[in-house]
Amino acid sequence: MKKFACFALTAALLLAGCGGTDGDNAAQSQTETGSAAQESTAQESTGQTEQEGTQTEGTQTESTEAASANGASIKAGDYSYHVESLEKEWTTDNGTLACTVKLAYPVFEGDTEGEKNINAFFKEWADDKLDYYENDKDSIVNIALQYQTELETEQNSTQEDSTLPPVPPSEEDFSVGGVTVRGSVISVFMESYSYEGGAHGMPGRANYLFDKTTGKETTLASLISISEEELNQKVRGLFQEQVKGNTEGFFEDAEETLNNKTDFIDNYYFSEDGVVFYATPYEIAPYAAGYTEVTVPFEELGL
Repeated sequence: MKKFACFALTAALLLAGCGGTDGDNAAQSQTETGSAAQESTAQESTGQTEQEGTQTEGTQTESTEAASANGASIKAGDYSYHVESLEKEWTTDNGTLACTVKLAYPVFEGDTEGEKNINAFFKEWADDKLDYYENDKDSIVNIALQYQTELETEQNSTQEDSTLPPVPPSEEDFSVGGVTVRGSVISVFMESYSYEGGAHGMPGRANYLFDKTTGKETTLASLISISEEELNQKVRGLFQEQVKGNTEGFFEDAEETLNNKTDFIDNYYFSEDGVVFYATPYEIAPYAAGYTEVTVPFEELGL
């Protein structure tokens, strides 16, 4: 099925009152589609973008948002950084808002080689995101532009019965969840929220690890003192304890999903207490439960 058809189906479900049921998948599946070549308008600002969704943020994220809301410097160990943001919106030729994107990223305020290279990394990250939104026919922007343009065409035609229901503008927001310094690395935790029509959007997360001295990206696997198999066993056991202690809060097949899961190392971020591993919404629990998290102390991982 074409991406555009999926978008239209989502819109129809939204209009029909597709509420926040547990089985409702708001992350709209996207396959092939054509692109729309409409004009875009941009607005740049500094500060923190507002994060939405069902994320289970801790005090680290909350304090980061509070400090960056007014562009203030934020301390992370011996480092200081602030958050810069870019907001851009795309409209159809007739001026209908189709999609808004907000990109926030950290800017370190020191002049060390590591900080300069991390800043260059996130500047390129933002540039690459904008290039993707503009030029990839499968981006959330071009899908939304195509839908809103065809909706306008249909509404302006003599056709009595519209086959395309109206939907709110799409949006994608990225924010800085927090920066943690541990040993020889700087961890940057990023959060996101994407809405493409439907009952609700979907949250997202990513964590970036950098060598403090060089600013080059590194991996969690290269830093920990235990094997990935040992890590899987440790993290799986912590999740299973949660499931057994609250069976009604998880899907019936949650334990089976955990037993078959071998990529715990892919979903993590650093906190002040240790490495937080998480299961995404719908993975072992309903959307309303948000992220399911367990924390492994740094010392148990040799960090």
